Amino acid sequence: MDRRLTVILAADLAGYSRLMAADEEGVIRRLRAARAAVIDPALAEAGGRIVKTMGDGLLVEFASPVAAVRAALRVQREIPAREAGGPETTRLRFRVGINLGDVVIDGDDVLGDAVNVAARLESLAPEGGICIGRGVFEAARGRIDAEMTPLGPQSVKNLPEPVEVWRVEVEGAAPPKPAARRAERPSIAVLPFQNMSADPDQEFLADGIVEDVITELSRFRSLMVIARNSTFAYKAGGFDVRKVGEELGARYVVEGSVRRGGDRLRVTAQLIEAATGAHVWAERWDRKLDDLFALQDEMTEAIVSAVEPELGAHERRLARARPTESLTAWELCQRGWSALSDYSRESLSEAERLLTASAEADAGFALPLAMLARLWFIRAVAWGETGALAQSERRAREALAADDRLETAHAMLGVALAMSGREAESEASIAAALMLNPNSAYCRYCAGLAQMAFRTPDWERMVAEANAALALSPRDPTAHAFQNVVTIGWLIGRMDHRDPDFAASARTAARHPGAPWYVHLMAATAEAAAGDDDAARRGIAEALKRAPGMTFAAYRAAFGFPYIERVFRLGEENGMNERLIALGLPRA
Repeated sequence: MDRRLTVILAADLAGYSRLMAADEEGVIRRLRAARAAVIDPALAEAGGRIVKTMGDGLLVEFASPVAAVRAALRVQREIPAREAGGPETTRLRFRVGINLGDVVIDGDDVLGDAVNVAARLESLAPEGGICIGRGVFEAARGRIDAEMTPLGPQSVKNLPEPVEVWRVEVEGAAPPKPAARRAERPSIAVLPFQNMSADPDQEFLADGIVEDVITELSRFRSLMVIARNSTFAYKAGGFDVRKVGEELGARYVVEGSVRRGGDRLRVTAQLIEAATGAHVWAERWDRKLDDLFALQDEMTEAIVSAVEPELGAHERRLARARPTESLTAWELCQRGWSALSDYSRESLSEAERLLTASAEADAGFALPLAMLARLWFIRAVAWGETGALAQSERRAREALAADDRLETAHAMLGVALAMSGREAESEASIAAALMLNPNSAYCRYCAGLAQMAFRTPDWERMVAEANAALALSPRDPTAHAFQNVVTIGWLIGRMDHRDPDFAASARTAARHPGAPWYVHLMAATAEAAAGDDDAARRGIAEALKRAPGMTFAAYRAAFGFPYIERVFRLGEENGMNERLIALGLPRA
């Protein structure tokens, strides 16, 4: 048996079984006529060799990728003209997949993964359309009279690795169906940091930081972190990041350096998109070299708390830029997360649609279920939807059934249990979340948020945990929620609407672009207590713009947790409730 590099075209007739069931003889007759008039001449003129025919398809070998694509385009453009006279549901329409790869020659037959890939590309093509692999795309780029749309890596049946796919745009082809794939978590490799001096202590520190960063990033279930044994093979340096990414299968690479100057240490780190070599994020830290182990812990936390949020933000940007029809379960989840950052009813509905589609696309993907738990919690608190809290708990438990080590699912379950009055169960779930990932901003936020519903909340912990969340992810799209927990913590702890910490936090939360209505009411309360009626009116107006029809009674009902009710009673005693009503918030 011989091997050779060749181009394989796989084609089949879309809806073959349905067409045959409706008109067997007619379909056979029309198919033979199409072969004689269009398909066989197009293949022959392009140098194609028909390897085998099936009842509904062909396998063809070409020497040239360009010739193969041109032949396929000719067929896909001419067949519709022949079929235009009949009903649309009975027309012959073909799917075509073209791949360049190494095959085994067995007599007149060709075998191997290249053939399997071509068949899978054909299954991804829309009716009347063409899908091609990377090798074909590289050869055909600029040499065919059709656009080629990247669909990204596609997981296909019976192949261990995803296949990069492009769709050749054919006029009249069926609109591509949304084809979400299994979730593919972004993979990240943390490379050995470069030691900028000969100090052996510094070498140990650099290696220790990298090892700890790998360990801590591995706690995030949304990331796939390349093992230390693989990344430390690049310790000698002199590597090309793009090559490293390709060799390790990493979408992102973290690299950095350590430099000592006297009693000070400078550490730099960069997050790089491996395929392009583009810098996503870079940062530098200068610290005093007092205790190597304490410094190592501090730098590890600093790097992890910078890398994970930046990577998440970059993933959401990439997901928003991709064609809708080619979204993976991961990308659907990222788009849903983006929509979830805006607490409006419309955005929550869009988030639910995307997150549900993500969960349905991959039954083993727990993250969208955890995000749906958060979505239903927002609906329960921000919009008072009946049954929303029970839905939140249900979704959190579904997420844990799919992945019992998903820290965000434990955290959200803890919040739902707290809001339902089950404090002991809530504390256990929050503890599990923090044990799994103490560096998760979301888990720290939930630890503070759960206290809000306790009968005797630990307000100092509320403030500390929410501030920790802000420190871990300062540019988080839902940072307004983190800050709002700080605001409520100060208010229930000090029981004073004029408290400067409460006022500063309330104003900061309201400055976030996605701040929901109740955050603006908190800020309006602080402004009214400070005697700035104009600012208070603006805050109330902003709240009513986000929640038309909101009233003081609905506001009080939404936050009717035992201890927070004491805040509203305080408002009755000092006249703050009536002040908000007088400044423009409808009573009921």
